[in-house]
Amino acid sequence: MVKKVVIILSAVIVVVVILALYFTFSYTKSCKDASCFNSALTKCSKASYINEAEDASWFYSIKGKHSGECEIEVELLQLKQGTNVIAGLEGESMLCYTPIGVITSPQANLDKCHGLLKEDMQSLVINKLHNYIVENLGQISGELTKAI
Repeated sequence: MVKKVVIILSAVIVVVVILALYFTFSYTKSCKDASCFNSALTKCSKASYINEAEDASWFYSIKGKHSGECEIEVELLQLKQGTNVIAGLEGESMLCYTPIGVITSPQANLDKCHGLLKEDMQSLVINKLHNYIVENLGQISGELTKAI
């Protein structure tokens, strides 16, 4: 009888320890609104949120504190406005870093992000700028000669 009690008690302790470890290290709160996510962002506690913005759907997942900043994974889920070129970015992600205690859009400062999504966004901007310069080379050249 005592042996059964010890086995049951040991099993309960193991389950409690496993649950404690899970909630301490891997549990991520799923937020349904921006205020919940912003509250987690202020404390840099693990949380996820889908931001249904006007132009796109973004998935944010707060990973935790890293080198004194808050690490957030940002993924472009769906583009609602834009061209097919931009739609190719859907499903790509990047890691962004924000100051702890500050509520801001994680992708607002691309200098604090890295990953495929950032690289592809920058490539699109560079290509768009290149096309603009090529299309307006005559006007740009004329303006430059006026300045000299």
